[in-house]
Amino acid sequence: DTSRALEILRQLIRIRTVQPYGDEKDAVGYILSLFPEECIEKIVVDHGDNRASLVLVVPGEDRSRKIAVSGHLDTITVGERSLWTKAPFGAETDGTRVYGRGAADMKGGLTSMLLSARAWLDSGRRPPTDVLYCFTADEEVGGTGARTLLGGGFLRGVEELLLVKPTGEKIGLAEKGALWLRCRMTGKSSHAAMPEQGSDTIASFFALYEKIRHLFNGEKRHDLLGHSSCVLTSIKGMDMPNVVPECVEGVMDVRTLPHVDHDVFLEKVQGVIARMRRTGLFHECAVEVINNRPPVGMHFHSPLLKNLEEIYAERSMSWSVTGMNYFTDASILVPALGVPFAILGPGDEGFFHQPDEYVDLDSVERIAGVLFDFAGKRKA
Repeated sequence: DTSRALEILRQLIRIRTVQPYGDEKDAVGYILSLFPEECIEKIVVDHGDNRASLVLVVPGEDRSRKIAVSGHLDTITVGERSLWTKAPFGAETDGTRVYGRGAADMKGGLTSMLLSARAWLDSGRRPPTDVLYCFTADEEVGGTGARTLLGGGFLRGVEELLLVKPTGEKIGLAEKGALWLRCRMTGKSSHAAMPEQGSDTIASFFALYEKIRHLFNGEKRHDLLGHSSCVLTSIKGMDMPNVVPECVEGVMDVRTLPHVDHDVFLEKVQGVIARMRRTGLFHECAVEVINNRPPVGMHFHSPLLKNLEEIYAERSMSWSVTGMNYFTDASILVPALGVPFAILGPGDEGFFHQPDEYVDLDSVERIAGVLFDFAGKRKA
């Protein structure tokens, strides 16, 4: 009921699971208190330093088959406190809106998952197959929770996967990949008054950046994600204004469409560097991959999407498909599991990671119903 939904949501917002420390174990403890029954399996995966992930297994009629619903426990930082008009961890309400850091990303979605799991227990019925409700740590940074669940074999045999994220109830079928490249280029230093005695490493670095961007020229536009992109997000040279730097280091954030193979793309980057180096513009350029999240995508005519369409229609909910320009745990789980997936949840992506973040309680309850029906529509 609505009072239960509000109480769970407010408690989750009040429990601070803020990066970089996470402290997700505090949220895990609260979630466990909501499920005292012995009939539900509870798997706590301890990551140390008060960080943990959790898997709740609702047993199905056919215990040999399983689906998974996954959402993350951690949130980003509050940011500049003066920009908030609501207490970041006060869980204040205004009508059906509930405010706080992580309200949309992802305490609202977690509440939907918990309501769905509780609904199965309260009904006295079993879903057709096992349903794994996965609550992961560290999604916002390194994906520790998702990687550990995979490595521990907890998701072995999962046939379908729903990832809960704030999509405004839209159904996400594709997600851009991310490659963060730290490039360190070296040349010859000189006095800025005599630049001909050195190499203009900064200009060469920008030339490299432009050539990498142009690797996506002619790429066909994706219906949900648009185009791949490459953005220079930081650059550092010499602190002295009158010195041409010997070394320039910068970071490029590359976002890729589902057809892009990251290994092939990195080979192309190395080819660009090799061709430029032969011209003598610089001595060396080392590339370090500091984040590698592959893109993922689903077919528009998949049975999973058809199933979700029917659920939305039965609940008189309007539906549309969308794509995620940012990475989620899907980039870790989907390639490893190789199963059909979709991303959906309460909360608008335009309002998460913002001051006065909020989620609509009605939307939280609607998505809880979708998650419940999704598990119930499985054929044993």
